[in-house]
Amino acid sequence: MYYAIIMIRYINLIFFFCVLCHFKNTAQYSDDITRRIKDVKEASYYDSLSLFNVGRETIIKASQNEKDRRAIAEVYLHYGSYFYYTRNISRAKFYLIKCIREAEKSHNFHIKTLANIRLIFMDHETGLNDNAEKDLKVLLEEIKKIKDYGNTCEILNLMGIMKEENNQPQEAAKLYMEGLVISESHSINHYTAVFRNNLALIKLYTDQTDEALMDFEKALEHAKKENDRNLANHIQINICLIYIAKNKVKDALLLFEEVINYARVNNHPRELAAAFINLGSAFNTYEKKEEALSYTDSAIAVLEHHALDIELTKAYLEKTEVLINLNRINDARKSLGLAKKLADKTGSLEDKAACFLLLYRAEKEEKNYQLALENFLEYRKIKDSTEKTVNGKIIQELQLKYNVQKKEIELEKEKSKYLLLEKKHQDERFFKWLTIGVSLMILILVISFLYYKYSLKIREKQESFSRQLIENIEEDRLRISMDLHDDIGQSLSIIKSKINVSKDNINDKSLENELSRVIEQTREISRNLYPSYLEKIGLVRSIARLMENIQSSTHLECSFEVTETVDKLPINTKTHLYRILQECTNNTIKHAQASALKISITEKNNEFVLIYQDNGLGLTTKQKNGLGLLSIKERTKIINGNVSFEDKLNKSFKLTLKFNV
Repeated sequence: MYYAIIMIRYINLIFFFCVLCHFKNTAQYSDDITRRIKDVKEASYYDSLSLFNVGRETIIKASQNEKDRRAIAEVYLHYGSYFYYTRNISRAKFYLIKCIREAEKSHNFHIKTLANIRLIFMDHETGLNDNAEKDLKVLLEEIKKIKDYGNTCEILNLMGIMKEENNQPQEAAKLYMEGLVISESHSINHYTAVFRNNLALIKLYTDQTDEALMDFEKALEHAKKENDRNLANHIQINICLIYIAKNKVKDALLLFEEVINYARVNNHPRELAAAFINLGSAFNTYEKKEEALSYTDSAIAVLEHHALDIELTKAYLEKTEVLINLNRINDARKSLGLAKKLADKTGSLEDKAACFLLLYRAEKEEKNYQLALENFLEYRKIKDSTEKTVNGKIIQELQLKYNVQKKEIELEKEKSKYLLLEKKHQDERFFKWLTIGVSLMILILVISFLYYKYSLKIREKQESFSRQLIENIEEDRLRISMDLHDDIGQSLSIIKSKINVSKDNINDKSLENELSRVIEQTREISRNLYPSYLEKIGLVRSIARLMENIQSSTHLECSFEVTETVDKLPINTKTHLYRILQECTNNTIKHAQASALKISITEKNNEFVLIYQDNGLGLTTKQKNGLGLLSIKERTKIINGNVSFEDKLNKSFKLTLKFNV
């Protein structure tokens, strides 16, 4: 429970950096822009798609009126807050810098100052500015002179966070109290809620439960008055801690479920992890250890994914406590080892002290009283540096247990002499079973290797068969094409010539026309079976011809862009490329219901890239498993290329083929 309180305190403190309060500048905008800015602010908490759509519309609208241009900087500030909150620091900085530049253009000093404040804190958090607190103090003096109360509250809040990071809760409380007076005096409800929440967390940490609950309830009231759902949700997390402390388990779990759903839906990793930790702590407190471990592991997974080291330390400490309660001491040691590494990295004295305290508990559970005593002394040494108190009773108890254990060890040494012979026999049995185990492992490895070689041969034969099949298909197409062109085509042409010279067939013009159509169809079939014109006119002109035929015979809008260097490729490669394009266009015409298709072939450093795309319905399940795509993949292998498909259902199809000369 202790570690959950520490973690939730830190997460709440960091969170308030990202929330944008109601600025006095907003009142200077037109009603339409004021409404749009409010929508941007709401979207920045949870909906990136809506955020950038509404933000873009607001920027366009604001740029049309000189009075509203100041709002553009505020939109970029919300962008920066969103990316910071989703832990994309580089994007957050990009938009804050953009905000500052836009604010300078529109002389929006308030927004410019706020963006600068947040950049300073961001650099402090990422370890890029060791003088962040000094920079904030200088800025605080400047904005106090011009009575910018919103930014004054922002700086006091961030400076309080820094004091808590340096284990100075009393100094932090003074800053929060100063901010609370300013925010209440000037009716800044957002910061009134922020400072009351922060003060309540300090009270909760020092076991002033009832006073903390009063502050949390007042903070929640102000957050609701401001209609700030995100802030209200965070305060509800803290109220859950009070419920746990007061044994109101059902109420706590119900509220936790709300918090988890909100954090998961709105992509808030810190809050999601905090909710999991609190659920785990609740289960741990009420003797449901396995459930506690499950929720703690969920928190660790979220925090590791987002590299949130400070919070991750608290999560590992909470997990260690649960494992000790489950008497899984070895697992607890592993978890504690990870926590200690993170604590050394972050430099948190509080976390280091907690590591030694948990190590003391682990050693005590295993009755290693000397090590338990040493770790407890290390824990007290760190705690004394901040609290200046020592629990002598625990030390005396450990010392007594250590003396008893020392005598037991001496007795065990005497008994161990009688166990040496048994140990020798155990060693012999161990080496016997080890030999058997190693032999089995070698046998398994040999069988696995042989199976792998067999599978490799089968795969090579399959690939060879596929390649040979495609080559045979091409040969058959060539043969049939030649037969159509040289035999049937010539015969039809001779018949047509005879009809033309015949004087008795004047009334048979329709027969001549029908014969001409058959001749043309025969030629077209011959060309499709084997595009001999690839050798004559090249791949570029062949593709152009293909596009013209498709566009003239269908409703499709066709476009292509092909580099001339493809005509230098071997005829086999050009044939396979042309066949692949034929397969793609056939799919588009027959199944895609598209209105347009595009082909491009580019070349750079002897690498060719073919891209085919249409705006149709995408591939059906039948097409994905059909011979068409299989044929494309096999032809790609033959030319030593790689092919990938981008298939968006009901939207589009895209093929990308890459190969080297």
